[in-house]
Amino acid sequence: MANPKQRGIFEHPAESGIWHICYYDADGKRHREKVGPKNAAIGAYQLRKTEIRLGKYFPPRQQARVRFDELVTEALAQKRTRLAPRSYLADSLRSAKLLEGWRELPLASLTPARIEERLRGMRESGLSGSTVNRYRSLLSSLFAFALRTGRVTINPMRQVQRYKENDPRIRYLGDDEEAALRKIVRANFPEREPELDIALHTGIRRGEQFGLRWEAVDLKNLRIAVRGKTGRRFVPLNSKARLALESLRLQSTGSAFVCPDAQRDGQLDWRRWFESCVRSADIENFTWHDLRHTFASRLVMAGVDLSSVQKLLGHKSILMTMRYAHLAPGHLQDAVEKLAAAAPAQQLELHILRGSGGTR
Repeated sequence: MANPKQRGIFEHPAESGIWHICYYDADGKRHREKVGPKNAAIGAYQLRKTEIRLGKYFPPRQQARVRFDELVTEALAQKRTRLAPRSYLADSLRSAKLLEGWRELPLASLTPARIEERLRGMRESGLSGSTVNRYRSLLSSLFAFALRTGRVTINPMRQVQRYKENDPRIRYLGDDEEAALRKIVRANFPEREPELDIALHTGIRRGEQFGLRWEAVDLKNLRIAVRGKTGRRFVPLNSKARLALESLRLQSTGSAFVCPDAQRDGQLDWRRWFESCVRSADIENFTWHDLRHTFASRLVMAGVDLSSVQKLLGHKSILMTMRYAHLAPGHLQDAVEKLAAAAPAQQLELHILRGSGGTR
């Protein structure tokens, strides 16, 4: 018995294995699309019917006319109104990389397979899994914008998997390392030591510090207002951080920015003086961001609770802060000992009797 015909799909040419779909939109206009294998054609037909029913249908010919560079230009313009300058700059630089080879491609040609091939090439070129995932996140946001504005009907990134990332790296400055680093800084870049102190005693991110303006510094109430990944937060100042800011204020020549090198929002800061000092001090595997790790690690090792550390760091989730939990073994040991102290006396007595071979 011959298989019944599937509504809305047809094979052309006959016996070619190439299947097409045929359907009518909400205005009664007929559309035909070449798809490929029969199963794919069945799925495509059902998808189109669902899009039409939900009012989310966008004709494929119009989709094909939208180029990737046009999407990037419009999406970045929208991002600029809601992202911090440095976040916008990061997205702009990554977008420029993606435009290489994709600039004039129509959005309809950027299939999940094609996108996966591009990301895989990035990974094989030596980029880390976390870096490739940042490109993936950018592409996802670009196609989400395209979906909202009717340029595509589905976000292909939903079918593109993330790359495995390495365990979070925790590297903090030892006392001897800090002494060696300060010695080099004082010898070669003495005016930079206050910047080092701010990082070590506030834990703010590199971009937050470099973009910090004097208007956000409140030395009277000992706090600074920073705007980071999780929004605006207030960071308290200890005596070391206060002295560092006062020193930088004396260096200031009327600039709106706390850091002498900062001239405008979104400016890149390479910290070459810091990298030079780290090399001269023979400190291995240490970056500016590790000063933030040092701040957090020293708080935890001093017995500060993780919830407070989370607020100081501006972590949106406590899971990020939990990376430092292992640095407080004494604190955690005290916590479980409280449980032992609260155990019923009968349990302890039973344990002693069993250990001595007695019975009840």
